[in-house]
Formats: sequence, structure tokens, C-alpha cells
Amino acid sequence: MGVGDYDLQPFTSPVGADSQAWQTRNNDNLLRGKFVQHQADEVAHPTYGLDANKPTPPLTGMIYVATDTGVIYFYNGTTWVSAAVFRQYGAWQDTTNQTAAAANTAYAITYNTTDVTDGITLTSGSRLTVPMAGVYNLQFSAQLVNTDSQIHDVDIWVRKNGSDIAETNGQVSVPNKHGGVDGHALPAWNYFLELAANDYVQLYWSTGNTACSLQTLPAVTPHPASASIIVTMNRI
Repeated sequence: MGVGDYDLQPFTSPVGADSQAWQTRNNDNLLRGKFVQHQADEVAHPTYGLDANKPTPPLTGMIYVATDTGVIYFYNGTTWVSAAVFRQYGAWQDTTNQTAAAANTAYAITYNTTDVTDGITLTSGSRLTVPMAGVYNLQFSAQLVNTDSQIHDVDIWVRKNGSDIAETNGQVSVPNKHGGVDGHALPAWNYFLELAANDYVQLYWSTGNTACSLQTLPAVTPHPASASIIVTMNRI
């Protein structure tokens, strides 16, 4: 650390134990409090400032309090995570049709739209990666369509870090086409998953017949469009 990296804010009178003792100004020229309010507990209180002024680049393990939003963050080496309120969550969907090139073959379910996210990230189109260890609730609903005249089964399950999680499969029979109208089913269920930091999970599916697919259905009065898949995930 060079002399030019930080400067101290002087004070002209004694500062009490519960008052701000000093501040620093980083290379971005933004003023931040450092280890303020040294009370009798001898705890070194964290860096603080406006939410948008989180240090760049921060140090892994750094704690930062956003004075304007009240959110407490820690830096996990990759991104700022809202630690104190444990707000790790996300919601994603897909607005395309997902088809199977071959029957009885595993395919990763993918997403092309992020609705909301805080902490949990989507990578490679299908991987939901968590920033910290904990128990997470994974929920989904899938819009299944069958264009064949026979009923066919579709299986959906969970993989963690590329491996199937035992006993997570669910099977649904998709109704056959009837009266010129495709058969539809909307399976929806959830899982509680114990995950470590940086674990990722994926939903996979397979079908006994390629006439079955995950489809986005258009908006038709009086209802809006249907996404082919909706998934949410949050730390509990």
C-alpha cells in the first residue's frame, strides 16, 4: 500500500469511543468509513458506504455495509453476496421450444430469460450455481406438449455438479392429441437440496417418444403466453 492509496481525515478534538475515529479515501476518490465505532466489545466494525460504492476490486472475505439500503454483503472471491439477510435467490424461464432429438435420452433443460436474481447465477444456459453453503429450495413447472395420438411418458430429475441426484426423478404421462388439439400437462414440484458453496444444479428431462416436448404457448385471449419452463431457487 502506497502513501497515495489512502489518506486520513484529521480531527481537531478528542473522539469518543462510540464515535467515528477515522475515514479513508480510496483510489476512486470515494470516502468510506473504516473500522468505525470501536466500542467496549473491541469488535472491528466493517467498511461501509453507499450500495453502489462497494470497493472494486475487493478482497475475498471482505464485509461491506450499504448505508442506503441496509444490506450487508461479503465478497466470496467472485462476486458480492448479500450475506446478512441470506437473500440468495433467482427465477428463470425459457421462451423457446425444447425438443428431444431421440427418445429415452437425457437432455439438460435450459433457460433464456432471467426474471430476478440475487447471489444464485445461471451459467452455460442450464446450471444454477449457488454462492454459499446451505439448504436450497428448487422449484419448477414445465409446459409439456404431446402431438401424437398415443399417451407418452416424460421424466424430469435433478443433477448436481454433473451427476444425477438419487430419487429425484418424476414421471408424468402426457395426454395424447385429441380432436385435433395437442395433449398438454404441467408437472410442477420442488426439492430441498443441501449444497456446498459453488455447487451447481440442473434439471434434466427425457421422453419415451419425440412427439413430446417442452413448448412455449402463445398468448391467446384471455390468457398470456406460457413459458416452456419456469424455475426458481432460493436459500432457506
